[in-house]
Amino acid sequence: MKKIKQPLTKRVFLATVMLTTLTAAVPGLGVYAEKDSTPVPEKLQITSDNKVNSSQNSNYAMTTQSVEAFADEYFSQPDVQKQLNGAVFVVVKDGKVILSKGYGYEDMVSKKPVDPETTVFHMASISKLFTTTAVMQLAERGKIDLDQDISKYMEGVMIQNETGTPITMRNLMTHTTGYNFSDIFGTTEGVSLDSFIKENAPTVVRKPGSAFRYDNLAFQHQGYIVEKVSKQPFETYVDDNIFKPLGMTSTGFVMNSEISSRLATGHNVTGDAFPEYISYPEVDPTKGMYSTGSDMANYMIAMLNGGKIGDTSLLKEETVRDMEAPQYSINPDMPVMSYGFESVYTQLYNGQTVIGKGGDIPGYHSWMWLLPEQNVGAIVIVNGEAIDPRMELFSGFMQKFFPDERPAGTPMKLSREQLSKFEGTYGGLRLSMLNSKVTAGMDGTLNLADQTGVHKLTQLKPLLFQDEQGTLVGFKEDNNGQISHYYYSLQDSFMQKLSEPQQYSDVSAGSPYSSAIQLLKKLEVISADSSNTFRPEEAMTRAEYVQMLLKGSGIKPLNHPVIFKDTVGHPLAKEIQTVAELLGVQGAGDGRFEPDREITRQEAASILWKYVQLSMPTPAAEVKIAGTQPASWAKDAVSFVIAANLFGPEVKVTADGTINYEPNRPMLRQEAAYLFAKMFQPAQL
Repeated sequence: MKKIKQPLTKRVFLATVMLTTLTAAVPGLGVYAEKDSTPVPEKLQITSDNKVNSSQNSNYAMTTQSVEAFADEYFSQPDVQKQLNGAVFVVVKDGKVILSKGYGYEDMVSKKPVDPETTVFHMASISKLFTTTAVMQLAERGKIDLDQDISKYMEGVMIQNETGTPITMRNLMTHTTGYNFSDIFGTTEGVSLDSFIKENAPTVVRKPGSAFRYDNLAFQHQGYIVEKVSKQPFETYVDDNIFKPLGMTSTGFVMNSEISSRLATGHNVTGDAFPEYISYPEVDPTKGMYSTGSDMANYMIAMLNGGKIGDTSLLKEETVRDMEAPQYSINPDMPVMSYGFESVYTQLYNGQTVIGKGGDIPGYHSWMWLLPEQNVGAIVIVNGEAIDPRMELFSGFMQKFFPDERPAGTPMKLSREQLSKFEGTYGGLRLSMLNSKVTAGMDGTLNLADQTGVHKLTQLKPLLFQDEQGTLVGFKEDNNGQISHYYYSLQDSFMQKLSEPQQYSDVSAGSPYSSAIQLLKKLEVISADSSNTFRPEEAMTRAEYVQMLLKGSGIKPLNHPVIFKDTVGHPLAKEIQTVAELLGVQGAGDGRFEPDREITRQEAASILWKYVQLSMPTPAAEVKIAGTQPASWAKDAVSFVIAANLFGPEVKVTADGTINYEPNRPMLRQEAAYLFAKMFQPAQL
């Protein structure tokens, strides 16, 4: 199938910033996309230290026959077959490939079967492992000091840092830099890594090492450092020092026509093809790699075999052990990061040491896991959005071959007073508008309300809890012994405990919009003027609405020339330009955006709908709208807002579900605050 070229920007924006959280965050969004409904495996009993009892008493023998039977059974399920576009599943053990098999199709039009030897997939963030591998190679050779201030290696780049703590390579490899932005987006093709890094210097706003936040920019910095230290292009270095030595002949960061002809097509939820992935920068160390299942087997074998495959040595054995060992934890029993590798799905580890790395861009999803102590590794890659088998497949794999046999323990019970220090509102470090609320229960447990629902947390050890399904929740104290962060369901960052700001002087505590406005103030999505007023009943301008969306999304405004003539010199010109480029938001049709005009309710819905549609392009819902109907260009957007219940008491719902949305009326500031607050945290409103 011919692929249409389009800048990567939009797809990265939605996949890395929004896709992993939005379906759970928006009430009623099940209309648009299925949630992950992976159940806790049967026959498990959660215990006090995240251990489980299993009815199985020993590992099921892992052979080619047993692994293939397991995989075939999973991929032959009717629901999987119905939704799967294509997949490759590879398992290695003791230095050998014991399964390498494709399922489904490279492309839903040609129906060409997936072949693990020849079918090429975009690997997305699994690319980061190879970037870190390059760094570790150069460290072995004495060219990089992992504890050195990275400014020594960042030629021509000045990173503002007033924390008094330097950034090291260890911070870059564990997502603990403290940068103000972790994701940089743009629409220009052909941007070199060198230009990209120099044009997007960050500011350090948190003490390096103090908190985890998934950080694409940190890995782009690693690639830049590899270039400067090795004195050759990043893509040339990894090709010469990693891919060729490992025999990964169908792997790289720069795609030629032959490789492109073997690239699996990425499909959306309806099975249609996504536009071709275009990297920004052109060579992207964070998510720009492509590979095959067979090539990835070679990397897994080397990493499980002390850095060697056959007679080829990728890394020294001690370097591999260092790379795979826990390097950053929120709790001694809850590791978060190794170098490049992550610890997620911990409730499914069954007492085994597991490290992994996932990758996500629209149309492609991957998950690689290694059990170093068992000398076992596996990877699954899919080329579609209709089903994401990664967690379910991993869960089944661990239950089949590594069932948990640890004894049960007794959870701790604390008084409400002892639990009170954990209470408060927490905000995401990566996507600031995502938030949660923790309260102490009367039964010695904590209640945690977040985008996935309300969870009861039982304490296992100091600062370590688990939910009903055995998923660990780790809390962190600051130097004064106060709770500062926790790590749980939002796996791309810690949640930071928020201070309680002063109430706006013009927002009554009894207002139905008060809690939403106060929440956004806590999250610093909105701020007070010198008189500490919010002006809740004034209409919001188009520029102010755009600013609120971007601040809540954690997106750095683009420093690009503006396209709207009436935004030149405007204080929010960058924000307007950013939504024009990333979301395709248009102006008045005559070269103007009208930034200071009151935004109508249907215009506000349209901008939000574009934000959602870029993540999950699906049909709008059917709703009953009374009174004035929205314009044709806003009908789907208004239907989405109504179906997702993203409105306050200003909208009346009749007994039969009919709604008069008043699409042409200006959206008031309090209404916009309610919309955003409810979208990103319905559990608190």
